[in-house]
Amino acid sequence: MGAKLEQFFKEAEAMGQLKAKMRLAILTTIPSTKAGAAPDSPENVKKFMSAMQELRKEFGAR
Repeated sequence: MGAKLEQFFKEAEAMGQLKAKMRLAILTTIPSTKAGAAPDSPENVKKFMSAMQELRKEFGAR
């Protein structure tokens, strides 16, 4: 459970360190500490993909 969601947090950290991880948690309402326990449901993955698009705009990464 949560392997995909944890990967999103790793990508965010690479993009903008702690600030990006915090922003991802705010946008998704799932903190990194809970990502491993949260299900990789289609809804959660969609929410994270949308949030990552926003992070790419904010942090200037692709």
